[in-house]
Amino acid sequence: MTKNKKNNQTLRNIYLTIGAIFCVYFLLLTIQAIFFEERFGLNTYIAGVDVSLKDKKEAEQTLQTAWLNYKNQKITLGNENYPTTDLITRVDLGKSVEDALSRQQSKYLLFGAYVGSKNKAKIVTNDTGLSQILSRRYNEVATKPVNAKIDLEKNKNIVLDMSGKRVLMVESRENIISDLGNFNKSTSYAEITLPAAFSASDAEALVSQAEAITSRPINLTSIRGDFAVSSAQLRDWLEITPVNPKTLILVDTIAPQSDSYHFFSTKKINAWLNELSVKINQVPVNAKLSFQNGTIAVTALSTTGYKLDQTDLLSRIENIGSDNRSLELKVTVLKPDVTEDNLTSLGLTELVSTGWSNFAGSPKNRIHNVITGASKFNGVLIKPGENFSFNTTLGPVEAYTGYLPELVILQDKTVPQYGGGLCQVSSTAFRAALNAGFPILERTMHAYPVSYYKPYGVDATIYLPKPDLVFTNDSGHYVLIQTRIEGTKLIFDFFGTKPDHSAKFSGNMNGAGAASVVEGVNPSIYDAGARGRGSFTATFYRLIYNNTNKAIRTDTFTSKYDSPDKFPH
Repeated sequence: MTKNKKNNQTLRNIYLTIGAIFCVYFLLLTIQAIFFEERFGLNTYIAGVDVSLKDKKEAEQTLQTAWLNYKNQKITLGNENYPTTDLITRVDLGKSVEDALSRQQSKYLLFGAYVGSKNKAKIVTNDTGLSQILSRRYNEVATKPVNAKIDLEKNKNIVLDMSGKRVLMVESRENIISDLGNFNKSTSYAEITLPAAFSASDAEALVSQAEAITSRPINLTSIRGDFAVSSAQLRDWLEITPVNPKTLILVDTIAPQSDSYHFFSTKKINAWLNELSVKINQVPVNAKLSFQNGTIAVTALSTTGYKLDQTDLLSRIENIGSDNRSLELKVTVLKPDVTEDNLTSLGLTELVSTGWSNFAGSPKNRIHNVITGASKFNGVLIKPGENFSFNTTLGPVEAYTGYLPELVILQDKTVPQYGGGLCQVSSTAFRAALNAGFPILERTMHAYPVSYYKPYGVDATIYLPKPDLVFTNDSGHYVLIQTRIEGTKLIFDFFGTKPDHSAKFSGNMNGAGAASVVEGVNPSIYDAGARGRGSFTATFYRLIYNNTNKAIRTDTFTSKYDSPDKFPH
């Protein structure tokens, strides 16, 4: 036989052998697939239960028995035992078997059915119950690490540090669910230890430095006087913490620590700074003014204000060294807006407008509240361009601010409350602002017509915090408010510099029969009885004229009053 023929024969034998191997392989693979199509291979477990060589029905029956046994037990979690049903709502045994068999059949390897696998049962956890258990454990275990302390008053003793602890909620939930899926009788939380940022060994190295910066007092000087921080005070503040403390980056990874430290408790220093600021700070007080015989008179001098820069002092104390023990405080001087020297520049030169109302027939408590409320506005200054809020200036309306109970309109009834009658004050201020021609930004009518506020429609109700009376001082100068009582009349006087416009008031848009002050207006009354007995609508118009007596704006004020019958008292 020739050499070529021998080579060809050898190749054919090799190909035949390989083909035979593949045929046998696929034959065995096919036999395995057929035999284990609906049957588990060896070493196969579901929820820790051996289901080897069992078909789906047999496996599910075996799991059912295991589940009933597991279901009637208690699960040990931490130091507590919980009924299984507190943690698992239900188990889908059929789905558990199907998924395990599907994973086995996906192994396209010869003898794949003999490799074995461990599978978890398909459980539905009681999320509410599990969350409550985890939250309770978190609250029981969670502790913050405690830094070491240096106590110089006790022979330089060092109070040892203590580690903290924390429950990792997500990891704990995953651990528990995994163990439940394996029908384990016990499971555990995932917890970590939190080291102190300042350890006892850290403290040992800093004792001498702490003693050096607390052994002598700090002297403080300022334009408001001299003060001192004693050595005992400094030692009481001593609380050493790293500038860059140890920080948890991951579960068990610690960031590097800085060798720079704060030596004092910021909280304690701030408490002391608040006490110091009471001694130094002073609110600037405007000069008290009155308008007498056509001129402005000063009845009380202004006072300068002061404010301590607490942030600056805190920083300097925290960074104090052992050498420099004297600090000059940064104190800002606050000038009052109105002084006895700047009255002319403020434009307080003449009577701008007056508003009045009559409280005749008011009961005793109402009169008291009107007088008390009006006093809050006497001497008040309104800045140029300021939106003046009546409620803000009025302040709290309570017994401790001097008010008595009297009737107020509240929602759907008239009831006694502290400050009843203050709408007499707001309505009078409203009239002075109207007569000055100031823009009215917020104004609310009363719910029903009140005789104290005639002419109707020229009233303004207030109640903290809303509704409010708000108007703008557009005169370009300061306005000084003065209030006074003449008989049963409450009067608001606005002093300053008259704006370059004036106002007239009419019940008609065309200005027929216009009055020079709003108290003399004859408003249009209509819709009588439209909202019940005694109800009506009142409308008047404010016509604004420039300094050449040309009409430049018309403001409309409409008040829709309900029937008093709707607000019993």
